[in-house]
Amino acid sequence: MLWDNRSTIIPTELSSLKEKSDNNEIQTEDDLQKNKSSSSTLHPHDHHDHDHHDHVITVFSSIQGIAQSLHEADPTLPLQIIDDEQALGGYGGTVEFNPAALSPQSKYILKHATILISEPAVIASLLDYDEDALSSLRWCQSTYAGVDPLFNSAYFQQQRQQHQQQKQQQQQSSQPHNSNNNIISWKLTRFAGCFGPPISEWCIARIIEHERSFTSTLYDQQHKSWAGSKESVLNYRYLSKMTLVILGCGDIGRCIGKVAKVFGMRVIGYVRTLPSNDDEQRSRTDGTATDGGEKVSDVDEYTTDLTYALQSGDYVVSVLPSTPETRGLLSNDVLSIASKEKGGLSPVFINVGRGDVINEKSLVRALDEQWISGAILDVFEEEPLPTHSKLWSRSDVIVSPHVSGLTQSSDVPKVFLTNYQRYIDGKELNFVVDWGKGY
Repeated sequence: MLWDNRSTIIPTELSSLKEKSDNNEIQTEDDLQKNKSSSSTLHPHDHHDHDHHDHVITVFSSIQGIAQSLHEADPTLPLQIIDDEQALGGYGGTVEFNPAALSPQSKYILKHATILISEPAVIASLLDYDEDALSSLRWCQSTYAGVDPLFNSAYFQQQRQQHQQQKQQQQQSSQPHNSNNNIISWKLTRFAGCFGPPISEWCIARIIEHERSFTSTLYDQQHKSWAGSKESVLNYRYLSKMTLVILGCGDIGRCIGKVAKVFGMRVIGYVRTLPSNDDEQRSRTDGTATDGGEKVSDVDEYTTDLTYALQSGDYVVSVLPSTPETRGLLSNDVLSIASKEKGGLSPVFINVGRGDVINEKSLVRALDEQWISGAILDVFEEEPLPTHSKLWSRSDVIVSPHVSGLTQSSDVPKVFLTNYQRYIDGKELNFVVDWGKGY
């Protein structure tokens, strides 16, 4: 292992190729093919016969410090960093990537990468630009929890269509066909298990901020007015008197519930299917399962009934991923069932999941009709939020630039290294995305 003059960790056996690329000696596809490592044809399960290149970890990310964190966690890791500021940049949850601006060196490394750490939006844009840009890839570790940019890409749509056509042809010929997982040949793993605490902190902070009217206090301070905003700062509710409804109870949703219960909130979780221990719980005819007498640490009650969920909460937080089943789930007049007129509490809606669970037109209508009393938004249907959006100027809306749970470079080793060892050992990876289900 060695560090080059741009603080890039590279395997020594690849350094000569990299030097050629730095000197623009590798410029054509013929040149690339001449220098291509033979290991790209090997299967990861044949790890005992692998060329060392097959285990090289390529890092191409807008998140600073990932390679450094991996190197500190395990100095023996073969790391290859692509540092191409002309093509890739960004901040927080916003990625700025132009695949057309990639240098020949970056294109070469990506084309021969077998293990890649990157953002889903980067991979989607890259493959839309050149479907062969990652022709050697076997495993991509996402740096984000959400992977919907890949499923929304033209590349994926084309691959899925081809897969469906092949499936139909195989069915007609009575030949066995591949599963949905083989729509794309390489594996994608989610960045799971790290976002629960920061997103929980953000949600609870926003709830407290909203109840205690911190913005009004700031306004009063700026205008030197003691308790000038009396209606706002003197009237608030205890969290222990309120119910929080969580739409989507994966690891992030359950973590939000756990923190909310520390403050005494009642927590209801809306899920697609009830938890596996339902046999030990009382079941209600409306599809809701309640605690069977034993204390539930994260969620007091689970339900599959969206109407019941939306009508029960003082605050409703969506942690739903972007899937065919969740896109537009709350659009049109769905939130009307949360209104006081229909038995609801006109809750404050918080979204830290995906912006496409409700379109902006529907959200604005829900606010105008007072089906909901406010919206605290960290994700949007379109990001960055366009300047012409009506959400910017509404006093009943909080706009946050997708920062509730940012990937910290120090978290990457905790997620990646276990799977890396499993990859080397030829075992199934954890947190693998199902190409057929969309998550």
